[in-house]
Amino acid sequence: MSAKQEAEEERARAGLCADCKYAQRVVSQRGSSFYLCQKSFSDPSFAKYPALPMKSCAGFEGIRT
Repeated sequence: MSAKQEAEEERARAGLCADCKYAQRVVSQRGSSFYLCQKSFSDPSFAKYPALPMKSCAGFEGIRT
């Protein structure tokens, strides 16, 4: 599988979190992956580990412009 295909699959699985500057992908020792929302540290209205795929988010800021 190409890197481009892997990136597209990750976007489909994670939704907006895959391209958000506040999201940090965390991989467990068992190989599961989660997205940690760094906005949750300063604003409790954001979930620390949001349910995926995230379709809309008031705090979303893309890493690509």
